[in-house]
Amino acid sequence: MAAEVQQAIIDVLIKKTIKAVKDFNAKSLILGGGVSANQELRKQFKEKLEGVDFIAPKPNLSTDNGLMIGITAFYHKKNTVDWKKIQADGNLRIGK
Repeated sequence: MAAEVQQAIIDVLIKKTIKAVKDFNAKSLILGGGVSANQELRKQFKEKLEGVDFIAPKPNLSTDNGLMIGITAFYHKKNTVDWKKIQADGNLRIGK
C-alpha cells in the first residue's frame, strides 16, 4: 500500500513538473529539499525527462528546509530578542 501511495505522489509530481518544464521551455530541472532524497522519485525523473538536464544533490545532502531554519537560528543566537517583543513581518528577509 505504501508503494502505491508513493507512486501516486510521484506520478503527480512528475506530470506537473514536466508540464512546467515544457511551458517555460526549461533547459534544466533542479530537484531540492527533503523530497530530493527519494530514490524512486529521482530515478523516474531521470527516466521521463527528455532533453532536460536533471540536477539533484547527493542523497546525504538532501535535507528539509527545517534544517536551514535551525542553522539560521543557531548563527543568530547571539543577537537574541525577547520573544514577547517579536512581531510578524511577511516581507522579512534572512541575511543582507
